[in-house]
Amino acid sequence: MNILLVGGEGYLGVGLSRFFKNKHNVVTWDKNEYLFKFDSSILARNHIDILLNLSFVHDRKSLRYVADSGTEKVNIFGAMHLAKILQGTEISWFQISTREVFPNIYQEADVFMTEQGFRPRFFIDEEANVNPKNFFGKTKLIAEYISESHPYSNVIRLGSPYTDYTNNLGGWVLQVAKSIIATGKATLTRGGKQFRDPLHTDDIGRLIEQMHTVQKFGETIHAGGGEQNLISLREFSQLVDPKVEITDADGGDYGFAYDNSKAFNLCGWSPSVLIREKIGVIAQNIRDNQYGNVIPSIE
Repeated sequence: MNILLVGGEGYLGVGLSRFFKNKHNVVTWDKNEYLFKFDSSILARNHIDILLNLSFVHDRKSLRYVADSGTEKVNIFGAMHLAKILQGTEISWFQISTREVFPNIYQEADVFMTEQGFRPRFFIDEEANVNPKNFFGKTKLIAEYISESHPYSNVIRLGSPYTDYTNNLGGWVLQVAKSIIATGKATLTRGGKQFRDPLHTDDIGRLIEQMHTVQKFGETIHAGGGEQNLISLREFSQLVDPKVEITDADGGDYGFAYDNSKAFNLCGWSPSVLIREKIGVIAQNIRDNQYGNVIPSIE
């Protein structure tokens, strides 16, 4: 297959590109090429089968909508631009979204305590009510609706995606590990008892392949690491460095974890990469200075 990654030089883009290149032809389009110069001739010239939209700007500080901002331009008008280009084609469009379309769903009554930290009494499925609390989440939710205009599209909502490939950009998995290795310390809200369900980019890639193969479209899919990858931030930090000094900070949530059952029912997908087996790889890459060069990204 021929796969186009829009935002392909970002943290997730690099990991997904490495995964797809083992079996497919991969084309990337990113900040250096400018999103709005992208046109239908690129799709035709490269015989694209799948377009994966990873491009975004994340303004998490603003709670209100900010018109004429970079976040609006890339997240919303960028999605509209792709929708127009894809019009009339049968190219599979996977719009990548975020858990930030949700509020803090888990409250104290929704979790229980273990030796490793909090664990959920339920997992968040696609029927949960969306209610983004920041500007980033609002724009990503609008982009989800825009992608519905293409009859061959799916939305994939990610929670804690990560890769062990070399890239300086990344979410909490990489940033927490880097901070611990640099300082031997971690400042964590709730003492790090809150849980996450990290999902490796190889598993994201497999989900996209499987959904395209079964030709299921018009779906919104939650994709998390599953019960086997549930991990508290405290446990994660201690696996990076057993001697880490953890400082408790005010505030924080209780956790976040997706229900993967819809993806399994649609295409037989379930995650297979284990975060506990990857933490050592990520930590060693950091110690070897594998994340020293920043790769430009729309993110």
